[in-house]
Amino acid sequence: MPMHNEERKYRKLERKYRRESAREKRVRLLRKYLPAALLILAAAAIGIFLILREKPKTDPPDNNSFSICVLDVGQGDAILLRSQGHAALIDTGDYDQGRKIVRILKELGIQNLDCIINSHPHADHIGGMQEILREIRTGQVIIPEIPDALIPDTPSFLHALETAKKQNVPVRTAITHQIIPFGEGEIELLGTDNSAREDLNNCSLTCIVRCGAFSFLSAGDLETEGEQAMLDAGLIPPVTFLKVSHHGSSSSTGEAFLAAAKPQAAVISVGAGNDYGHPAQTVLRRLNEAACPVYRTDLDGSILIVTDGKTFRVQTHFQP
Repeated sequence: MPMHNEERKYRKLERKYRRESAREKRVRLLRKYLPAALLILAAAAIGIFLILREKPKTDPPDNNSFSICVLDVGQGDAILLRSQGHAALIDTGDYDQGRKIVRILKELGIQNLDCIINSHPHADHIGGMQEILREIRTGQVIIPEIPDALIPDTPSFLHALETAKKQNVPVRTAITHQIIPFGEGEIELLGTDNSAREDLNNCSLTCIVRCGAFSFLSAGDLETEGEQAMLDAGLIPPVTFLKVSHHGSSSSTGEAFLAAAKPQAAVISVGAGNDYGHPAQTVLRRLNEAACPVYRTDLDGSILIVTDGKTFRVQTHFQP
């Protein structure tokens, strides 16, 4: 039966009304939720930007580059050196960092270490060594001269020595001015007579890593007494980069030491929110007055320094 004109008109109006109602409903929903959605998108965009800015995805240097990476191991020290297929460590962080360091070494394809140099046998500098010696073939372990009265009986030190013995890794005492060839560069070991020292920090072994005109100085946890002894012996030359001693403690990195080292840049290996107040404001002020830019593992993560022997570049938040 044919549809009457009035009925067709009515149904046409009804469809139009439904379309307009649906459109108005969408508009109301947009007005209600759009501002919040835009805020969420903006926040997400800012978050992504900050992540990309703070943690750039940069390829690690190849095995032929000369690089120094101050690893973020919290309140401790661990410095990875690489050159021409060679690798070495200066310190190994605390016990709970050993597995992390092993993972980093393996991710970088490092299967052998020429040596592990221990600045001094406090746990935050030697604790991770046991795990590393178990997992990574190591040529030798070098330790500082320690007077008998200060030889520790701590688990971190004893376990490191026991593991070295089990793995047939020789443990040798450093000799001042000993040169360790290292790829395109070298590592020089420096120290003074420790026989009269009364604490392990001032027994810290100093290392100067060189590649061409570039140099990097690391002196463990050396404090005022040890720094002065090094200065008196004329063992602190001007360097390109300084690893600030004792995590930036106020008892280290004195004005005379800084004046002798004349670093162009410095790095502090320090744990975020540590209980010691490191780095001390006095040390940061000294470095600022010396016009020395400072990098910090608590703020910048692992810090990679790559040099061609003439210039250097620094990458913060380095991840293998």
